Amino acid sequence: MVIRPYYQSPSFARIDKRMLVTYMLAGAVTTLTDYATFTLFFSVWNQGLLTATVVAYIAGLVVSYVLNRYVVFTKGADRQSAASSLWRYAVFLGVNLVITYIILWALEQVGITPYIGKLVVGAFMFFWIYWGNQAFVFRGEKTGPIQL
Repeated sequence: MVIRPYYQSPSFARIDKRMLVTYMLAGAVTTLTDYATFTLFFSVWNQGLLTATVVAYIAGLVVSYVLNRYVVFTKGADRQSAASSLWRYAVFLGVNLVITYIILWALEQVGITPYIGKLVVGAFMFFWIYWGNQAFVFRGEKTGPIQL
């Protein structure tokens, strides 16, 4: 029996800590890519909020997919075709783009700069995307009559 000076829930014990740390590092690289692209388009090239958000999101999407498929979620991704994970990823992140824009737009309406808004959205998306990637995008081959 191991005695710990703190409570560790059973659900925490099931989390792959190596995967979580790798996901955090990949997320940091993705966030830097997204934020730098957003700043370039929104401030340097004076594009609108929608254009800057979409272009930055696409840049982050490419970096995120490559890192998550080939570095973070390799266990599930190894059991499925690249086409299958790419299709799931595109659907999932299409939804995320809409959520991201709505949150950024709403925060801007109450006077919060999009730069701070991007950080707020990033904090929410960190947990949402980790769950979605693990449960939906890179979960491995689905068995049954419908193959997504």
